[in-house]
Amino acid sequence: MFGTNATVPVAVVVAATVFYLSLHLILQISHDKREPPALATSIPFLSPIFGMSRKKSKFYIELRDKYRLPIYTLRLPGSRLYVVNSPALIKAVQKQQRVLAFMPMIAKGSIAVSGFSKTGADIINTNTNGEDGNWGYVNTFHDAIHPAVSPGRNLDALNRMMLGLVAAQFDEQAKHGRQDVKLFEWVRKQITLATTDSVYGPGNPYRDSAIEQAFWTFKAGLGKLVLGYPSWAVKPATQALDLGASALEDYFRADKHRNGSALVQARHDHSMAHGMPLNDISRSEFTNGVALLANTVPASFWMLYHIYSDAKVLADCREELANAIASDVGDAGKGTGKVIDMAKVKSSCPIFLSTFKEVLRHHSTSVAARLVMEDYVLDGQDLLKKGSTVMMPGPVQHTLQDVWGDDTNSFDYRRFAVPDQRKYTAAFRAFGGGSTLCSGRHFASTEILAFTAVMLMRFNVKPVDGRWVQPTENKVDFWEATAGPDNDVEVEISPIVGGDDGGTWKFTLSDSDRPIELSAEDMQTNGD
Repeated sequence: MFGTNATVPVAVVVAATVFYLSLHLILQISHDKREPPALATSIPFLSPIFGMSRKKSKFYIELRDKYRLPIYTLRLPGSRLYVVNSPALIKAVQKQQRVLAFMPMIAKGSIAVSGFSKTGADIINTNTNGEDGNWGYVNTFHDAIHPAVSPGRNLDALNRMMLGLVAAQFDEQAKHGRQDVKLFEWVRKQITLATTDSVYGPGNPYRDSAIEQAFWTFKAGLGKLVLGYPSWAVKPATQALDLGASALEDYFRADKHRNGSALVQARHDHSMAHGMPLNDISRSEFTNGVALLANTVPASFWMLYHIYSDAKVLADCREELANAIASDVGDAGKGTGKVIDMAKVKSSCPIFLSTFKEVLRHHSTSVAARLVMEDYVLDGQDLLKKGSTVMMPGPVQHTLQDVWGDDTNSFDYRRFAVPDQRKYTAAFRAFGGGSTLCSGRHFASTEILAFTAVMLMRFNVKPVDGRWVQPTENKVDFWEATAGPDNDVEVEISPIVGGDDGGTWKFTLSDSDRPIELSAEDMQTNGD
């Protein structure tokens, strides 16, 4: 009997060994030599899943540093991931918008998270990649909203509305005097209200704190919705979605969007033109809050953290911003407050803008993806197989030593304040690029800069316990483009003594909003 029991562990070990070797054999046999090199993994097909789950974007950086490949293959059960490290190959990928497609992924993801009716899902899924011409809901969505968020009259109107709201918020904050707050939570509240009021106008559903909280509950469960978790595991997120969609349905039914921004009108009208049911329009609009808020909030938090936690950065930014501020002379000829010219901030505050870009470089976690629609040889060298996914991790580009230098892992607030900063543009992917370039980047950047600028010039911020400790960012979800802090920072906010001269602060745009160069596409738009 003793001998029989002893054979059980041996049999298990033998079976496990055979299974393990079989996986390695399958990996080798099923990999085409024309494909990008398949990286060896300790457990075939499973190790990449563990690595991405535990290490997030750092996983791709580790693989880049270990193998030094321009592109490589990760094998998962039933699928292939082609991970691109080379900036040159990223440009090649971006040129193939039909073969290496983004819109079908958007359609699939939208349906997964929005809870559309069958009618709505069918509309979203129609001609997603433009195979039958330039028509269909998803295929024409970007063109429909582009005029509302591109530099010009509509964006100026949206920015001016947002700037007025930010100024009013800080006037109110100044009345509180000294106040202890949790910084991320406080920033989230301020940005959420300023952004949504700008977009939705007087009827903004987010003014109801229940709807505001519903959005953040939905956002917390978004990753599980994308991955198709069972209904019991995503119940808080789906309940929050139902609540938010109901409020927005009331908003649209009462035509309140007609007093909102050109952006919300464009999205609504595009959906109506394609026959989307109103409840599905409302669901889509609620999920679009991710584009409005999910990255702006953490980016604003990190701006405040990095500037206030370093006296030198704070002094340099304040010195620059002081030159963009003028006294607001009222009808009686008396000074009634201050005016910040955001056009001047963007054109004459290189250190402040550099700090903003460095925040995005340092805290961006975005991973752009494309679906391979047919077998395709990239750049004449690497075979990409139909049905696979191409991935371009932003953090890999943001930590290339041959682009950023040996101090790539350090936060250098002056990094972009140099004459030849454009050498960084191709590798700077905080807002994506090509067909995944964020259409709302100009509005978001203006809001973050305005929020930070008036904060720096009106308030002092210091940690309650007397020392700044940078939070970790390990809890960021796989879909997020900007990491938030794992834990909040308790701070004391207090008005600068004598900083207001007893008046209010305002913003102005002395010229039509010239965009900041945040991508190679912006350089081309600016005519350079």
